Amino acid sequence: MPSPPSPCPARAKNFTVEAIWYPQQAENTNQPKQLQTLILGQGFDAAQEDLYSTLVAPALARGWNIISCEGPGQPTVRRFQGLGFVPDWERVVTSVVDYLLNEKAAFVDPQRLALFGNSLGGYLDARAAAFEPRLSALLLDGGVWDMYDGYKGHSTPALAELLESGDQEAFDNEMNAIQSNPNATTELKWGILQGLWAFKTHSPYYFFQQTKNYTLKGGIADMIQMPTWIADGECDATFPGHSEMVKDALGDRAALHIFKGTAGFHCQTGAPQELGRVLVCLAESNT
Repeated sequence: MPSPPSPCPARAKNFTVEAIWYPQQAENTNQPKQLQTLILGQGFDAAQEDLYSTLVAPALARGWNIISCEGPGQPTVRRFQGLGFVPDWERVVTSVVDYLLNEKAAFVDPQRLALFGNSLGGYLDARAAAFEPRLSALLLDGGVWDMYDGYKGHSTPALAELLESGDQEAFDNEMNAIQSNPNATTELKWGILQGLWAFKTHSPYYFFQQTKNYTLKGGIADMIQMPTWIADGECDATFPGHSEMVKDALGDRAALHIFKGTAGFHCQTGAPQELGRVLVCLAESNT
């Protein structure tokens, strides 16, 4: 590392964004330079540290400052502040941008400030970018058009019908029974439990109802004005078709990149070095 990282909590209204600052220069340098800076955001479950080898290290090697962050519903803020996810993610990102342009102004070029959203961050950080014009570029891996539609699509037709019926008790009973069903996949069982924990609810029905607020519909996508790069994987079935929907909504402001082969799974799990290589090059060309 060019300089040791440090925790840098950024104050937002009613919560603190837990962030890690990875600078190119030491804080006590006599000749600070304003450099391009990349804000990294995670999604539904992963910790910010998970992005170190994938994105932090290659971006540092190319001369970028990095700041990774977690907001409500994400690991540190959920555990230590007891806060579940919020749909208006600009509350998180704007606090980080304010922090960078005030506390780190000597090191951050305000004209070259990019935002990356990973997994569900494809909604969270896209939403934030719609309300944060100080960003020069937006990078999404991948796009999330509507969380409710995406998650409901993983339900069986019978469960989807029960969810749409509005019968909370019956839906909760069916979803809770999955935990003791030996034929249910570990992925499904974990997904339900993670959703309840991250959204701070005991009701699967209420979890699904909350996800209706996590959408780029209703003109939100139209407010994203900076150049946007959207990734998708040919084998990624998490939010199928959503990256294309986000690209279509943004039109010429966005480019869609399809990863293939071992990099074609969700968030390039099989070949994360491919994500780092492509994303850092694109971030440089768009900031």
